Amino acid sequence: MTSDEARKPPRRGRSILRRLLTLLSVLLAVAAIGLLVFLARKAQTVDNELHLQRLYNLRVVDALDVGLNRAVTQVGVSTMVNVADTRAVTTAQLGDALDALENGAAGLRGLNPAVDSALDAFLDTVESKFELAFDFEARNIRTNQLLIAGMDAVPVAADALLASADEATAETLTPLLAQIRTEVTTYGVVQTPLNEDNIRLLLDDIAAAVEGQPEEVQTAAQRLRTAASNVIADKKELVGRVSDFLSKPTAELLQAAEQAYMDWHASQVAVANQYRQWLVAYAAILLLILAWLGIRLVRSFRELDEANDHLEEQVEARTHDLSDALKELKASQAQLIQSEKMASLGQMVAGVAHEINTPLGYARSNAEIVRNALGDIRSLVDAQTRALDLMTHEETDVEQVADALTTAQGIGESLNAAELVGELDSLLVDTDHGLRQIAELVGSLKDFSRVDRSRSDLFDVNDGIDAALKICQNQLKNRVEVVKAYGELPQIECSPSQLNQVFLNLINNAAQAIDGEGRIYIHTTPSARGVSIRVLDTGCGMSEEVRARIFEPFFTTKPVGKGTGLGLSIVYRIIEDHGGSIDVRSTPGKGSEFMIELPLKQSDPTHPQNAGAPAAAPATPALA
Repeated sequence: MTSDEARKPPRRGRSILRRLLTLLSVLLAVAAIGLLVFLARKAQTVDNELHLQRLYNLRVVDALDVGLNRAVTQVGVSTMVNVADTRAVTTAQLGDALDALENGAAGLRGLNPAVDSALDAFLDTVESKFELAFDFEARNIRTNQLLIAGMDAVPVAADALLASADEATAETLTPLLAQIRTEVTTYGVVQTPLNEDNIRLLLDDIAAAVEGQPEEVQTAAQRLRTAASNVIADKKELVGRVSDFLSKPTAELLQAAEQAYMDWHASQVAVANQYRQWLVAYAAILLLILAWLGIRLVRSFRELDEANDHLEEQVEARTHDLSDALKELKASQAQLIQSEKMASLGQMVAGVAHEINTPLGYARSNAEIVRNALGDIRSLVDAQTRALDLMTHEETDVEQVADALTTAQGIGESLNAAELVGELDSLLVDTDHGLRQIAELVGSLKDFSRVDRSRSDLFDVNDGIDAALKICQNQLKNRVEVVKAYGELPQIECSPSQLNQVFLNLINNAAQAIDGEGRIYIHTTPSARGVSIRVLDTGCGMSEEVRARIFEPFFTTKPVGKGTGLGLSIVYRIIEDHGGSIDVRSTPGKGSEFMIELPLKQSDPTHPQNAGAPAAAPATPALA
């Protein structure tokens, strides 16, 4: 052993040291990334959209509070203004806005104690304001009725006074009474009347005009004064309630709550700005470290380039091995695709067998019932035949004939022959319907699975979709409703059996995507190139990541053993081989839509048919 070898640490020790250094490097990298993420999140603690929504909620509450004031303070004397309905709608809207302001996604509750305190003060005041509004509505109905009655009584009393006065006095009272009517109407209609003094001066003038007149005139003048005084009293009561309602400082308290929130938001912005400064400094340090690492990597790459010169032969040998493995993989892929086709065929046959078994079962049951009924009818015919034979025989005793007729009549009554014949006709009609269903299913299966048709055959897409729906009816019935909207389509050149497989796979996928009950919409329309087919479902939908990979071979979201991930891959390859295109849009929780475009004619009928699929499908836009 040389002195250099003696100074080197043992190989095992070097391995342990290398692992420790690697682990330490990983931990440092994770810590650096974690700190970067932490600073980035702290720098983004202020959500501007949420801030704008909170300010919007404050504006909405302020506007609705003003609207409530306007609705409550509309002290009218006409039934054309339904103040109660306006107040109820505004109160309901304000209640919803307060809930959003306090506890919604952009609520203020829980931000900090100052905001909560200001919010509580505002909400308590609004609640007391609600109580005043309800009390105002309940008490205002009676007062408003009295006000209207008083306003109606003033013209009546004025007319009565004018009618009771003599001609000279009436000439003096006419302009005064016209003014009192106008002033009283103005006093009752205006929200905050200022003409009370005018009314009282007019009343005094009227009293002076009738002074010395007969008692009847004096009494009419007093009635007019009483009616006008009632209007003034009722209006003052209404205005007083409005003043009490408007005295609640909701606007000031809401402004205080907004200010408390703005103070909190400013503090959050200041904290975020501080973290942004730290993030910039930390990012600069990381950039310096990355620059140093880049220099080290350049040196390492130079060393690797020198080492790569000795690896060309190894790479060539490995490439040869990988080519052989790729060939084996393609052979395995072809076998898996064939297995997928056989699985689809097995599912199809199982569904058809189930659909055939149902009508076949009740057809056999009906045949058994008919067979038993024929035995009963045969007994009736035998009894009637025996009675006829006895009646035509010369040596037959009358009692024997009577017994035979009684026996035949008893059998006939027990059978109720007319009703039995009707039931047999109905059973035979049902049996014929079941046999026709079986014939249609067998015909659909024959057309669906026909493989001796070339790529140049003319094919009706609507008929193909109907055949596929009949084949997979077992998966759809009693659970999935199929809504069809077929257009007038031209026949296209294609391989019918392959397109039938496309329709079957898409319908099966749509049915499997629906958990419970749902709908599948199938639309066909002619297009500029040929035909357009859309298959929509109301199933679970898929995320953008899943949608981008659904056409990849062997990709599936089903549990292990439930699917090979080749169904949509085969669909994509068949559509591509026919010169068409397929696109998909999907939204999680809403469903998916597959859109297929097929040309009228095949550009290359001799194009080789294969069942492979592309490594990845082109990206498509998500469903809006």
